Amino acid sequence: MTAYILYLCSIAAASIHTSLTKLFNRQSDQAAVFNAVRACTAFAMFCLISLPGFTWHVPTLLFGMGYGIFLSIAMYMGYLALCLGPMALTSMMISFSVIFPVLWGITVQREPVTLLQCGAFLLLLTALVLVNGDKLRQKSKPDTDYKKWFLCAAVTCLCNGGCSILQKEHQTAFPALYSREFMAAAMGMCSVIFLCAAVRKVTPQMFVQTTGKWYAVFAGITNSTANFFTLIMAGMENASVLFPMISAGTIFATLLCGILIFREKPKPNQYAALLAGAASVVLLKL
Repeated sequence: MTAYILYLCSIAAASIHTSLTKLFNRQSDQAAVFNAVRACTAFAMFCLISLPGFTWHVPTLLFGMGYGIFLSIAMYMGYLALCLGPMALTSMMISFSVIFPVLWGITVQREPVTLLQCGAFLLLLTALVLVNGDKLRQKSKPDTDYKKWFLCAAVTCLCNGGCSILQKEHQTAFPALYSREFMAAAMGMCSVIFLCAAVRKVTPQMFVQTTGKWYAVFAGITNSTANFFTLIMAGMENASVLFPMISAGTIFATLLCGILIFREKPKPNQYAALLAGAASVVLLKL
């Protein structure tokens, strides 16, 4: 029961984070400010959470710092990819990062795989394509550099996959231990990276004048909460099951937020994606 509650909370937090990001982008284009505030908020939150009984566990700190580096690169390169190429194709390519923890779980962790799980994974890949199927013919900007776009999207995909692998490996080595310390180290590393980037790109006056910073604060809380719950679940479930389930659940939750918050009208391909995603989750848990 605990795992199901964590799963639902993780999906809810991730979808709320996406909505907050979109709300901020409606008010400001200062991505450096958003990332710096988001990372520092998450770091402050986990410092407070970790203070009682904080353990200086060097392997966990190294895992967390590695996670923070991967996450920072993924966020930056993902932003560049969205600027350089079609949004739908970029989002779909990045979402295929789920392949890496699945392959890692099967090949390195020697997790057993059933025919039902194979079918579930194929359904998930179908859902990832269908969810943006109506936009895949979206025209790119005339000056699009496809080599740069592909590189940025591929690096984002790899780094997202690396984040998931680090979560799984940490909890395999230290089951149910040092989760708060892991996230504190990760968010600390993100804070350093994004604060340095913000200092280079944003003046104090620009920072003060940036509107919507509260969206970044709550985005930091929800994003780090989703990652924290995923880290805990990584010690409870096989990677080949957990991360496809999270991807499928995120599809549903994100579309639901689009309907309820942004009054978006789902299209037939998105309904089909929901059905494929739901079927994928059912097969994974059979």
